[in-house]
Amino acid sequence: MDKIKMKEEQYREDNKQLLDRNENIPEKNNEKENVTKVYKYKGILTRNDTNTNIFFLICIIGISSAILLEIINVQNRKENIYKDYETNRRRYWVYSAYNDVENKNGLLKHVHLVLERIGYEKASNKTPWSLLWSHDYPFRVLYPNLHRLKSNQKVNHFPGTGFITNKVDLATSASKFIPKAFKIPKNTKEFLRYASENRNAVFLEKHNQHRGVYLKNVTAIDLLSGESFVQEYIQKPFLVDGHKFDIGVYVVLTSVDPLRVYWYKGDVLFRYCPAKYYPFDPKNLDKYVIGDDYLPTWEVPSLAHPYTALGFSMKEAFDHYAMSKGKNVTRMWEEVQEAITEVFLKKEHYIIEALKNYPSKDNFFEMMRFDLVLDEDFKVYLLEANMSPNLSSAHYPPNQLLYEQVLYNLFSLVGVANFVNNNNAEANMISSQKNIAVYSHECSTICKDNCEASDICRLCKPCLEPKLKTSLLNAHREYLHKGDFRRLFPPPTMPNSNNFEQMKNTNRMNKLQYLWFQGKCNNDITWCL
Repeated sequence: MDKIKMKEEQYREDNKQLLDRNENIPEKNNEKENVTKVYKYKGILTRNDTNTNIFFLICIIGISSAILLEIINVQNRKENIYKDYETNRRRYWVYSAYNDVENKNGLLKHVHLVLERIGYEKASNKTPWSLLWSHDYPFRVLYPNLHRLKSNQKVNHFPGTGFITNKVDLATSASKFIPKAFKIPKNTKEFLRYASENRNAVFLEKHNQHRGVYLKNVTAIDLLSGESFVQEYIQKPFLVDGHKFDIGVYVVLTSVDPLRVYWYKGDVLFRYCPAKYYPFDPKNLDKYVIGDDYLPTWEVPSLAHPYTALGFSMKEAFDHYAMSKGKNVTRMWEEVQEAITEVFLKKEHYIIEALKNYPSKDNFFEMMRFDLVLDEDFKVYLLEANMSPNLSSAHYPPNQLLYEQVLYNLFSLVGVANFVNNNNAEANMISSQKNIAVYSHECSTICKDNCEASDICRLCKPCLEPKLKTSLLNAHREYLHKGDFRRLFPPPTMPNSNNFEQMKNTNRMNKLQYLWFQGKCNNDITWCL
């Protein structure tokens, strides 16, 4: 029995150990699973860490790239702003092949002074510039520079105006205001015929280019020279205190096709001969030729008081004197305007033709000085037009005010003083479509569906040609900034007038422009003059 019990106990013990081993098997398996899971989890963690690091690295690279790009963009914007600033800065340069114009105290002293006062700095053609002031006619020498001008660049001469300022071309133009003249030797026969028919006539021999003027009888004139021309001399001039004089009127051309011309009404340059006219002596040029050392207004006895003591202009001082002699100064100044206007109408086609070699006609303007004289009956005669009139007050310091006022008003009129950058937004702040709209009744009725119904319809917005629209916008800006300049052409209008007789011989663009000024005059009387 004991043996049996012992076997049973041994059996139970064995079973217990077996059960214990069996129970421990899941635990061990669990340990293996846990170990496996731990290793798997660590692998996941390792992969997740790698992905996270890559993500953060990409983010860092992206942010760094964005910052770098922004730095580059900021730098580019700064460069563009600088370039725009450089391009739009108010710069001018001056040119002359024959004179020292760079000297700010020299020939163009007042040009330099006025431009600096309105914010311009002197530069050269090698830098971006807004204005070229050329003392000479620039288009032969500077043609490559002027052939492709930007819209914001202005030049102080018009191509083709040499047909106006050339002495012989102007003198031989047929006009009741220009003394009869003949080219020598080309028109020698016509000259001799005229001299024989007008035996009391006396002639001045003038050089085509230079200022030399000599009064000669017919037999003393060199009829074989190709360097001169002859012009009839006004023998009985109107005198002030015994002195002959000429009248210098400053005139500005701003546009052709259509034509717009202005004259400076703020003052006029009067220059008196230093010697009294009578007794006349043709050998004494100081009696009848105006030279550099002329007699100024303030040294003429009858004009000194109104000019100096009372502060009137040269023009007003002269008008006062002439009226005291019973002369009609109103009619005289009307004739002055007629004489100058006629020249531009006769020569406009030459300028239009010359402009065909340039991309735009809007880059140019021209200031001239027209010199005129009066005979004893107060009749006006036009002698010449100066392309680059003297603007130096070196000889006569009191003329400084006149020159600087003329220049400032000129720069205002042509848009140099009121500089506008090359964008429509800025230009529209000055002149836009609503500023040039005219003839509201006609445009909303007879012109509504038919641009051909009337010339007026050509001015209505749906019918307005781009070329004419641009010119009218410029005309509106000129009106706003004309200062002491007054319109010579188109001529003055009257409210609600239908008299277009004076425009019958002008071109189509001039007629349409005049019609537009008439429309503006109808709405606002200040536009009539």
